[in-house]
Amino acid sequence: MNYKKMIDAVLMDDPELPRRLIYHFGRTRVYQINVPEALVVRIIEDDSSSYQFQVALLDEAAGQDELTTRILYWETRVTSNGALGVQVQTFIPGEAVKSYPEYWQTKAVIQAVYNLQERLCTASNKMETGFIPNIDDIIKQRYAQVDDCPIKTSAGKLLEHERYIKLVSQPGQCLIHGDLWYRNIHLDGSGNKMKARFIDFEPIITGPAILQPATLFSSYFLLSAVLFEPDGMNSFNLDELLSFWPAPLTKDDVLVMMSVFPVALGLLKQYRFSRAENADREMHRVDMEPLEKCVQVIDRMMRNP
Repeated sequence: MNYKKMIDAVLMDDPELPRRLIYHFGRTRVYQINVPEALVVRIIEDDSSSYQFQVALLDEAAGQDELTTRILYWETRVTSNGALGVQVQTFIPGEAVKSYPEYWQTKAVIQAVYNLQERLCTASNKMETGFIPNIDDIIKQRYAQVDDCPIKTSAGKLLEHERYIKLVSQPGQCLIHGDLWYRNIHLDGSGNKMKARFIDFEPIITGPAILQPATLFSSYFLLSAVLFEPDGMNSFNLDELLSFWPAPLTKDDVLVMMSVFPVALGLLKQYRFSRAENADREMHRVDMEPLEKCVQVIDRMMRNP
């Protein structure tokens, strides 16, 4: 298949190419291409990045069971409006949850992330990862860039937490998928045959191995509870989630590292808001509220484990 011609057809809005826009937010557009074996074209504006590392990493992570999408082709397309980063990816069937995940969905997602963690840890030992940002460095950098606000206060407490300092200082840091919110994971099948797969593989960071399940519990399950059940959050049960993880986890360490996702993302959103011209304060407040609530829930659980 000629991927360059496919990209040309997408960019030229060729009516003969069967496609539909399945995602458009910010600088990113994603199209499903309805050829005999469906594909995905992902376009990012103002992006001249090399995707060579991502190609190799996704091949490692996908494995024989196609746990993740793969990048089949990529290029930087220079246009009169700037550079476009363009990828052709494999298509992942299924769909994201539309409510807090049920039992078999929960089991499938946790098993998939466990398998992903094992493959990322293997990749960490096989690939050059020194250029991948470490989560502690990310939080410290973003902390210094924003003015005082609730999420910065939470970040300061996290950076001073004794157990956090020990965990991020451990040798043998691993590659970590840093954003496992519900829209990044597709579920397909039913009952104990249900499979979960990953459609978006950014950002990739490094950190202690326990950060991966902690990110799952905060960005997928806790954030989903905040978004889908803002008044009750009766479905979120950390003890049950810990019992589903295939290997033993220390709850106190998980709780500390669960704060990383909402804090790091909140700092990034706060930084972008502070630099934006004519930013909508009400929209920003709505954007930050779920992350701040996640931090509050985690703080309560840390005080009453």
